[in-house]
Amino acid sequence: MTLRFNKYKKGTRKFNVKVIAAGLAAITLIGIVGISTVKYSGAALPVFGAVTSSGATAGKNVNVAYTAVSGGFGDIFKFRQNAGKVKSLEKENEKLKGEVVALNAKLDKVSSLEELKKSLNFVSEEYKAKSIATSVVEKNDGNWYSSMVLGAGKKDGVKKNGIVVNGRGLVGLVYETSGRYSKAISLLDSKTSISFKLSNNDNSKGVITHNTYLKGREEYNDKGYLQGYMFDSSYDVVQGDVIVTSGMGIFPEGIPIGEVKKVIDDKNDSLKYVVVKPYVNFKNVDDVVVIEPRNLR
Repeated sequence: MTLRFNKYKKGTRKFNVKVIAAGLAAITLIGIVGISTVKYSGAALPVFGAVTSSGATAGKNVNVAYTAVSGGFGDIFKFRQNAGKVKSLEKENEKLKGEVVALNAKLDKVSSLEELKKSLNFVSEEYKAKSIATSVVEKNDGNWYSSMVLGAGKKDGVKKNGIVVNGRGLVGLVYETSGRYSKAISLLDSKTSISFKLSNNDNSKGVITHNTYLKGREEYNDKGYLQGYMFDSSYDVVQGDVIVTSGMGIFPEGIPIGEVKKVIDDKNDSLKYVVVKPYVNFKNVDDVVVIEPRNLR
């Protein structure tokens, strides 16, 4: 069977495709020209109004979004800058704190040295010449300085039984020495025993000792108070009286010890007890002077 093609139909089909393509191109060209004309002439196209409005809205939203993002990046950059400034200020603040601490330490040292000068007013010239200024480098455990290590020893001229004082008064005495260090006990130590007198009456004497049977002595110890008794129960002593070293034993005369806080008469033992608040703050002892003990020979 022989197949035949209709040349006319084939040519007609080809002609129709070309016509359609040309028509679409013309329509597209007309549309482009129309849009361009409206854009530059300012005329409105009702047909494209919705599209134009949507495009404008979309453009506006894009612009807002861009602005927001740009602002966000700006905030990030500002945050980083501010964080750098804060870090710099923190470093400067720490430096200033360190300088303040160092300055306060210097002021405290000057104040302490001024107090040490006062301590030499408590002793006669013969003791001043051989006095040794030093610092406390270690203390016992607890709130109160009952024992301590001094930063001066035999090579510095410190002797056993040396008297330890500061600007407020009597601190204690040295009981052991080595080359560059020495150990001392304060008035709060139970082994300390000191003869005293009233500053306003040389004849009224007594002794500071922890070996008393005074009622409530534990409470007084907790407060850092000293205890003692008068040699004679007839001695006239009242609250507020100042007591100083009497000059008996190894302690030179006239070193301030403290102030009488309470007087207790014990009729059974015919004793007059005294509770004394020391002048030295035994919660804070830094710089001291060691003087030679009184020569008993």
